[in-house]
Amino acid sequence: MLHSTLNTNAQIPRVGLGTLDSRGDDGYNAILDAFDAGYRSFDLAYAYLNEEPMGRAFKHIIESGKAKREDLFITSKLWCNDHRPELVLPAYQRTLKNLQLDYLDLYLVHWPFAMPPDSLPISKDKDGFTPVERIPLSATWKAMEELYEKGLVKAIGVSNVTVALLYELYCGCKIIPAVNQVEMHPFCQQPKLISFCERIGVHLTAYCPLGRAAKSGDVNASNHPVLVEIGKKHKKSAAQVALRWQMQRSQNISIIPKSVRKERMIENISIFDFELTPSEMEEIAKLDENRHVIDVEALFDIPLFN
Repeated sequence: MLHSTLNTNAQIPRVGLGTLDSRGDDGYNAILDAFDAGYRSFDLAYAYLNEEPMGRAFKHIIESGKAKREDLFITSKLWCNDHRPELVLPAYQRTLKNLQLDYLDLYLVHWPFAMPPDSLPISKDKDGFTPVERIPLSATWKAMEELYEKGLVKAIGVSNVTVALLYELYCGCKIIPAVNQVEMHPFCQQPKLISFCERIGVHLTAYCPLGRAAKSGDVNASNHPVLVEIGKKHKKSAAQVALRWQMQRSQNISIIPKSVRKERMIENISIFDFELTPSEMEEIAKLDENRHVIDVEALFDIPLFN
């Protein structure tokens, strides 16, 4: 497995397992299957509502002697209703308890806006809008910095943060985010964000690296004809081409494709035995339409990316 070096000097695997919608026994088995397939990086979040089965899986892997804790790179995320500075530490401790771990390798601010503490992960107020609180990202970040300074977490970062928000945070923080996790795939390539993150030493992790069906149309790298044709030349699937493309774009990018099917996990991690040509990279670059499959405005009534 290839790794990238974070600004903390920690090594993050270039390919990890996304776990959104992996719940109950499916989530538990997904961790075990992914570990057997060679994955050592696992991306979680409190809002995914699957911490307990994930924790049981990590405990089984470690107690069975298959791996030491330091062999795993485990990420989780602070949800929007815990952005008040005094809630950050309790939220982190709750996640550690659920996961049956002593520390996380990476803890991210899931979204750069705050909700009231009593709000559900996806909730609406009496007027039909997502309730928000007036808590700046910088205030939440200071509490995240305290976690790091106390040695409770190995690295801290953000998620879904634009260049403008990241620059504002960068100018005022003591500890530069180690990671910015964002949606990134052939139809939403984010070249300016990649360039800026490289300049200031922030690693990028791409979620939804294959896209998926979206309201605006089919945004699915697994069956796009351009990627299918390129895959035929290398005897690889279109999905493998899309994931390999991310690897070659920058050493500063890791990916977290999600699946609960072991055969798909194996396919997604089997992308280090071929290389795309410069002309193939250019052909894929032409697919960019800045199309997000995560409709933030529909979910939260906040046009974050507009």
